[in-house]
Amino acid sequence: MMRGALVMLSATTLAVVPPVAGASAQPSAATAPSTAAAYTVSPGTSVNVNARVVVLPGMTVPLSITLGNYSATPSQARVRFRAKCITKDIDFLTVWSAPQVVTVPGDPANPPKGGKDLKTVSASITLPATCAPQPDSGPISHDGDFAAEMGPAVGEPTGLKQSLFWIGKPFTYTNYRYNLELQTHGAPAESAAHHTLPRKFEAKFNKAGIPTIHDPIYLRWWCSRPGVPGNHPSKAAEYNALWDTFFAQKPNPTAAEVLAYRASIQGRYTYTCPPKTGPTSSRLAPQTMMSGS
Repeated sequence: MMRGALVMLSATTLAVVPPVAGASAQPSAATAPSTAAAYTVSPGTSVNVNARVVVLPGMTVPLSITLGNYSATPSQARVRFRAKCITKDIDFLTVWSAPQVVTVPGDPANPPKGGKDLKTVSASITLPATCAPQPDSGPISHDGDFAAEMGPAVGEPTGLKQSLFWIGKPFTYTNYRYNLELQTHGAPAESAAHHTLPRKFEAKFNKAGIPTIHDPIYLRWWCSRPGVPGNHPSKAAEYNALWDTFFAQKPNPTAAEVLAYRASIQGRYTYTCPPKTGPTSSRLAPQTMMSGS
């Protein structure tokens, strides 16, 4: 059972954020622009922070955001990332990354639109080990959020873009379906939780540098309704055979090679069940079958 309904924050909400205590709002002399220019930076097409949906306490999480520009003239921006969570004792914890002053190229569009991806800013944040999942109560069902704070290179920040996260259970075989449900905010009816890195090759994936194949970022739902062409039971062996071929060609792949191959074969299959038709059709409860692939 999912721990709560998804609560989304507006992707376009801007909020003035006070500077962190003890930290200067001014960049160093080495990064400060020589002249004050108009601040014209905007979020790019990836409006919210690109981050994980399901995390674990103590996990180091890579974050990024794309920036655009409302002007044809390059503009500087000061960006830093934040992770905020709550402990089991309801203490709020906040961790910030070091600020980065970046130059966003001008948007050559005429007139400038501001939504084009012109600059990506990245950082990693380690969540406090005392972050804890929260019971669902009231309007808030998430366990914390990541955010990117941005503003002019010199002066107060002007915007904050957020991405919610939920704290899962350890990324093991026992918990993999639970964590996938958490990541997708529920399970599609008649679908199996599918390992895109098959369990048959778990030791090989570990050797390649992938700590666990049960991480929800390597899982997806696959229609398992009987009689549906391309359903999970009919294609599981074929999917595993693709990996047989991969490892025959690359006995000792790197993690990057494994993930590149994984990405390259995902489009070969249809994963969602077609809608049912007819007056007697009904939505079935999600199955609890365990996927072997």
